[in-house]
Amino acid sequence: MHIFDPVIQQIAFNDIVEMLLYVAGSIFSVVLVALSISAYRKSGLHKLKYAIVAFSLFCVFLIYENVEHLFLFENPITDIIIPLTGMVILALFFMTVVRKT
Repeated sequence: MHIFDPVIQQIAFNDIVEMLLYVAGSIFSVVLVALSISAYRKSGLHKLKYAIVAFSLFCVFLIYENVEHLFLFENPITDIIIPLTGMVILALFFMTVVRKT
C-alpha cells in the first residue's frame, strides 16, 4: 500500500470520501440494474422497464459525476445535464409507481 501514499497525500480527504461514495453508488446502481433485469425476466412485469432505465440512468449519472470531479473538466452543458438527469430519473420512478399495466 505504500505505493499509493504519495498520491493519497496529495488529494484532500473530502475528495477521497467523495470519490469512494461515487464509486460505491455506481456499484450499487449496477447491482440494482442487474436485479431489476432479473426480476423482469422472471415476472415479465412491464413496469420494471421504467425501473431498469431509471437505475441505468442513475448509474451513468454517478459515473459521469465521478469522472467530472476526477478529471476536473468543466463543460457548460453539465449544468443542464445533471438536473435534467435527476428529473428524468424521478419521472421514470413516478411512471413505475403510477402507470397501470
